[in-house]
Amino acid sequence: MIYKKWIIAASTAAVVILSGTSIMALAKDNPIKIMLNGTELVTSKGAQKVDGAIMLPIKEFGELFGKDVSFDEKNNTVSINNQAGVMVAESEDKTVRISGDKTESGTFEHLKLETPVFTRSIPGYNVTNPSYAPQIISEDLNGNGKKETVIILTTGYGTGVYQSNVLVYNAEGEELHVEDGNTAFLKQFSGSFTSEGLELMVQGTRYEIPSELVLPEAGQLNSAPGIGSILQYAVEDGVLTATTAVQISPAEYVGDLKLKYSFKNGLFQAGNASFEVYPEYRS
Repeated sequence: MIYKKWIIAASTAAVVILSGTSIMALAKDNPIKIMLNGTELVTSKGAQKVDGAIMLPIKEFGELFGKDVSFDEKNNTVSINNQAGVMVAESEDKTVRISGDKTESGTFEHLKLETPVFTRSIPGYNVTNPSYAPQIISEDLNGNGKKETVIILTTGYGTGVYQSNVLVYNAEGEELHVEDGNTAFLKQFSGSFTSEGLELMVQGTRYEIPSELVLPEAGQLNSAPGIGSILQYAVEDGVLTATTAVQISPAEYVGDLKLKYSFKNGLFQAGNASFEVYPEYRS
């Protein structure tokens, strides 16, 4: 007979652990689905209904909610803890890694950067979605002949939203400060809706998009063109860049603002922004 430890999920939110309960065959024609925030989750061991209670193995329970769950049979004790020291990301050559604590809020926190030369705690957090794992880039950004370690964290994502943060460490492990991209863009950008359409000013250059190319119903437009919902950092041809999208409605963007960084006076300073209108908004 095979034995497993199971966790019961009751409607009262009480948690009970059963030890020595034999596994019962899950009905194939009507399996119990596990939904987390509207998304169905697949586990290696399916949930079961026994005597009116829904049971799930404690290992699967822990994985679903980002917890380390264990059962001490000697002391008859269940321990539930945050997953600590989980591998979050690794460089292509596997010499640099980021680890962190997985939380129930869907983030990795208390991040730690480990390289062959130094180990550092990383400020901030990263979402747990593996599609948005931290990027680890090794590149000489300040022109001193030594490669810096660039970490790009994803702090938020969703429909019309992407937020990121960038950290740069020199070869000795010292953090090199980077001017905030969103703040730099706000200093260089302004815009408004006019009777003719959309008017944007970027670094003193005026851009106009005629009204027939913008949303036809004025009520769907934002009160003014804006930026900030999207902020993406990247390293392109050895240069650190930041990009944001110009938003005119909850779901409509007309183009990208982009800037390059240069290393001056001990920090990475944002340069002048350029604007590229999306093809569908070009008259």
